[in-house]
Amino acid sequence: MKTNSANLEHKFDNGDDVLDFFETEVILNIERLSQLSEIINISALARKAGLKVQTLQGKIRRKTPLSGSEIKALIAALKQYNLTTVGSGR
Repeated sequence: MKTNSANLEHKFDNGDDVLDFFETEVILNIERLSQLSEIINISALARKAGLKVQTLQGKIRRKTPLSGSEIKALIAALKQYNLTTVGSGR
């Protein structure tokens, strides 16, 4: 049975595999975003994702980790243009 928001906790508590719930093929962290800032307009990406431009730029500058909701919003914005990111950002 595929993991969904209704059965995630139950499956996890039972020790069942729940990785199918997460998009493990897409990796976006602050290091990767910093690397991408050399070739994409981070301000435009932040606006498209509904995030504050200054907050995102500050996180990149200070290397502050992205929150789960920020990652989700940024990935959704990238996907609108059929873009994705993989790799660890190293």
